[in-house]
Amino acid sequence: MTTQQGTVAAGEPYDDLLDTLACQGTRLDPAVWDDLVDRLAAHDVTHLGGGSADAGRPSPYEGPSDVPVERLVRDLARAPEPRLRDALIALLLRHPENEATVRDVMRSLPLDDPSRVSLTARLLVAAALQREHHAAWVGALPDYRQIDVADLVAAYAFPMPEEEGGRALLGAAKGLVAGRRRWVDYVDGWEDVARHALRELVGVAAFDEIMLRVAAGEALKIGPDEYREKMSDFLDDARAQGLMGEPEGLDPDEDAKYDC
Repeated sequence: MTTQQGTVAAGEPYDDLLDTLACQGTRLDPAVWDDLVDRLAAHDVTHLGGGSADAGRPSPYEGPSDVPVERLVRDLARAPEPRLRDALIALLLRHPENEATVRDVMRSLPLDDPSRVSLTARLLVAAALQREHHAAWVGALPDYRQIDVADLVAAYAFPMPEEEGGRALLGAAKGLVAGRRRWVDYVDGWEDVARHALRELVGVAAFDEIMLRVAAGEALKIGPDEYREKMSDFLDDARAQGLMGEPEGLDPDEDAKYDC
């Protein structure tokens, strides 16, 4: 059955996680991971662990001319690990001129190839994430260009990347890849990719300053009380999931000194 979301069995929507597992087979080959990490690093995408750098050896790829983008895009689209597939987003954020190559690959694929959906979703995501941190990208790369996905959002009746600072399109793009697994938090993973890409471009100190400005802008946008409540809920959830320890050292009276 061929649909706008690709060919799926018995009317099932495309599921990126299941497709990733199908590409992985019985196990993830470490050599595949290391090779893709090295090839991505040649194009300034270096947030993934592994590869030659972690092994303390020179990369077999000296620079971008050693790693054709078209082949890299094809291999990322069928990569057997979600972080490798999402690395395409970092590649597009760092080098948005590669949009043309991604589109060429998409056009070359059969209509029923699941890679078309994978690439379409991540192209939309990259455009949305550009808008989310637009000032930071432009500040770091003065000639930075925006990815134009007007044709794709029109075809899918999706929000434009500018709506809600990109968040509306991120939510819509999730619908392309989530299948029936709507509980999988693709959006958080995609935003994490953008944070990694931006941190590696501008450096840790500058990145922390950007994040503080983003948080301050969000607080001003919705009001300090609501923002503090949202952050409190976020921290409570993180502690409940074991991602953070319990707060220590301040009793309620002492804590009140720090209220805004």
